[in-house]
Amino acid sequence: MRHSQGALVTIASPAWSRLYARVSIFLTGDAPPPSRRGTETEAVTAAYASAMRASMCHFLVFAGFYFLVNTLFYRVAGDPGYVPIVSLLTLVMIAGFWAYNRRAASLVRLEITGHVVGLTFIGNALLDIAMEYRPVKLMYLLLLVPAFAVSGVRPRVIYSTSLVSIAGMLIAAWRFDRAQFVDCMWVAFTGLVLAVGLATVTRGAMIKAVHARIMSDRSRDQALSLATYDPLTGLPNRRAFLKALDEALARPGAFYLGLLDLDGFKPINDIYGHTSGDQVLVEVARRLSEACGARAVVARLGGDEFAIILPGLYEKELRARGDDLCARLAEPYALDGETAYLSVSIGFTERAPDDDNASRLLERADYALYEAKERGRGMAVLFDRVHEALVRSTKEVEQALRGIDGEKELTLAFQPQYDIDQQRTTGFEALARWHSEKLGRVAPDVFIRAAERSGMITTLTPMLLEKALLSARTWPDDMRIAFNLSARDLLSPKGVDRLIAVVEASGIAATRIEFEITETAMLTDFAQAQKTISRLSEMGCRIALDDFGSGYTNFTYLNRVKVHKVKIDRAFVLELGKGDAAKADQARKIIKSMIELAGNLGMGHVVEGVETAEELREIRSVGATHVQGYLFGRPMPAEDIAGFLAQETSVKEHLVQEKPAKRKARSPATK
Repeated sequence: MRHSQGALVTIASPAWSRLYARVSIFLTGDAPPPSRRGTETEAVTAAYASAMRASMCHFLVFAGFYFLVNTLFYRVAGDPGYVPIVSLLTLVMIAGFWAYNRRAASLVRLEITGHVVGLTFIGNALLDIAMEYRPVKLMYLLLLVPAFAVSGVRPRVIYSTSLVSIAGMLIAAWRFDRAQFVDCMWVAFTGLVLAVGLATVTRGAMIKAVHARIMSDRSRDQALSLATYDPLTGLPNRRAFLKALDEALARPGAFYLGLLDLDGFKPINDIYGHTSGDQVLVEVARRLSEACGARAVVARLGGDEFAIILPGLYEKELRARGDDLCARLAEPYALDGETAYLSVSIGFTERAPDDDNASRLLERADYALYEAKERGRGMAVLFDRVHEALVRSTKEVEQALRGIDGEKELTLAFQPQYDIDQQRTTGFEALARWHSEKLGRVAPDVFIRAAERSGMITTLTPMLLEKALLSARTWPDDMRIAFNLSARDLLSPKGVDRLIAVVEASGIAATRIEFEITETAMLTDFAQAQKTISRLSEMGCRIALDDFGSGYTNFTYLNRVKVHKVKIDRAFVLELGKGDAAKADQARKIIKSMIELAGNLGMGHVVEGVETAEELREIRSVGATHVQGYLFGRPMPAEDIAGFLAQETSVKEHLVQEKPAKRKARSPATK
């Protein structure tokens, strides 16, 4: 039964509200604010209702206090008790309307309250006058007018209650004191004008204040949104992500932090334009959000960098999730009739239960991301104990690099590049070596990686190039020198300026210098890489594409930049000697295809990592003419090069002299 009554009240309350609104519109011609097209928006209406609810509730509190005092202490001579009883009933009604309006901010509720409470106040005043008339009591009805003007939510409430109050005063004056009627009319007129003016000013000021507050809140929300969310993808931005990371660290429990970097995104911008690039980023954000689930935090840190926080996963589940993300983001992207492809490299790290250092977590995830890119890209790597040891050693190396004495500690080793057909060395590749006073001998891959990560590489490269060119000055004029450039060297205009200055000051013909760049370095920012390659080529320097075939080989770029040579990665040579016939045959075909491609495009080639006679025989069978590897010479110091070349020349001369003698010795038998 109680349930039925509750349902009846729930249904009846909106029904009575709608009925009241319709009657009110019919009587006053004033529709509720949402129907006032062009004057008030729904937002302003809702905010105005909220503000007026607070005003009405305060008004009811004071009115309730008045009627409480009136009920307890006010008595009228000759009244059998009607005045205190009605006053008590009014007090109960006020309490009911106070609770009624506290439940929700509604203009209809406020209008009902204004009309009913206003008429009840007028009824109390008229009852008091009827029980005992005194001229001063007419002021009750007059004083209600400004109260209605301040508390009324709408003009129709103010005007109707004020007119009823003024009419009641005039009727009482006419009935009980006609001699004062004319004066009462003028007082009523004055009170009514003041009430209308007060209502107009008060309501107008409140609406303006509400509108200004809404505009201020909107501006604040927009500013907060811009400061918190990425406007392109709608994902949280770097600032919001760091806040979410701090909040996650403040809670107990493990989670995984992942940093993601899109591989091959820059070329999409360069080829298809930034609009298409934006479409790709939006689609990447959608796929990430869908794959990670509602519990995860997915953010765009900027450019093509994203970050995720994954709670509630075991390591096995995380690895599966990482593989799934890599697979999803590697799927094709449809771009207005075109199809683009990219991949993603991900670095994950686990938050240990007692670890609350955000910077350390980000550093570990970044290191794992770097490892993913180093291993070949398009994969996910989880930071582990081995990485922890490498991070410590890398920090030590970076610290030592900052205080390096380049003249004393940096040296070069030179590995020959060999022409099989001519049986001669055609050049040397300069390889950096570092013997630190603090750390001793540091492996090249370790300190080069540390220099690239710290940005020190752009300082070391000109130093090493100067040393390399100084050595090359003592070589034969037809002997080239190959020198490696990192991605930072390639993409730094100021760094390129320094390299050009070193070349110009060396006295070496630019045509003897061959700068080796990797595919991944070139694809990091192809537009800037293209400018750098053009500047170096215009000087006469040659360009070699290092580790060809190991990365994202895009033949489009080979037509857009001037490349003189490709260096075929050693990974393909290794497959030739592993004993797997199928893989060896495939590697043989790949090497042959790359050699033929280079030849068709007017480029030379060098096959790297040839260490055995069997490997040499295999690559010669597919057309290789230029090689580099331990079979033809290990990296050697600069002072050993003259002896190496001299020995090579003497051996060749000996072979030339020996061949006719052998033919002559065999001639009698032939006869």
